[in-house]
Amino acid sequence: MAFQLQYVDTGDEDAVKKVDVSTLTKSANGASCNSVSLLECWWIIQGMTVMVEADAGTDVIMMHMAADDIGYQDFSKFGGLPSTVEYGSTTGDVLFTTTGLGAAGDTYNIVMRMKKHYA
Repeated sequence: MAFQLQYVDTGDEDAVKKVDVSTLTKSANGASCNSVSLLECWWIIQGMTVMVEADAGTDVIMMHMAADDIGYQDFSKFGGLPSTVEYGSTTGDVLFTTTGLGAAGDTYNIVMRMKKHYA
C-alpha cells in the first residue's frame, strides 16, 4: 500500500487511520482480515516525523521515521513485525501520526508491503 501527504494548510495528522483491516479483501475461504504484519517499508520524509502505529487503547508505535529521511526496512526475513493484534490492537488497524508538519514542501511518501491475517 502506498501513502502520500503534501502539506496544504492543515496541521499534523493525529492517529489517522491508513489501513482499515475490515475493508481488506477476505481470504479464499471467506474469512475476514483482522490484522496485518509489516514486511517491508520504503519512505521519503520531508519536514516532519511520522509514526506508524497499531490502533489500541493506547496506540503502539510500530515504526518511527525521522524528519528529512529516506529509508528502507526489510522485516520479511523473520516473518515481519508482529501483527497489529499482537501489539494489542483491538481493531487491527494501522494509524499515522505526524509531528512538525506545517510548511510548504513538507511531504511524505511511504510504501508498505504487509501480510494479512484472518480471523
